[in-house]
Amino acid sequence: MAEKASEIERIYTIPLRREWLKEPRSKRSNRALRTVKEFVRKHTKVKEIRISKGVNELLFSRGFKKPPGRIKVEVKGDFETVEVKLPGEVTVKKEEKKKGIAGIKERLTGKPGEEKKEAEEKETEEKEEKTEERKEPEEKESKENPKEKKK
Repeated sequence: MAEKASEIERIYTIPLRREWLKEPRSKRSNRALRTVKEFVRKHTKVKEIRISKGVNELLFSRGFKKPPGRIKVEVKGDFETVEVKLPGEVTVKKEEKKKGIAGIKERLTGKPGEEKKEAEEKETEEKEEKTEERKEPEEKESKENPKEKKK
């Protein structure tokens, strides 16, 4: 027998209108979101489905009363969890915070915060250097031709 691929990567056009028309106006976008999850669950047979921010914003872009009639999505993942996103959408993974005592110690000691402070200090130094560079040519011009500046 042939081996199954270890990852799922497909593009679907999901019809939403038939489902959200069954709901009252105030719940239509929520129903559309549930329909996306049900459709992906049915076609990929996975338990955990993650909806990207872009898909969510598209469903609610015209408010909660008027979601789109159909939506084109890209489904990627393995056979346990999949991510539903718009075709061409780039997702950024967040760093996971440590839980428990290790996370509390890290937050109290400020180790991750130090990196942020250093980055902010560098940015302020760069801004100061840029402003100094702008001021220096003006000073040179005024030294060379003091009469022109007075006019």
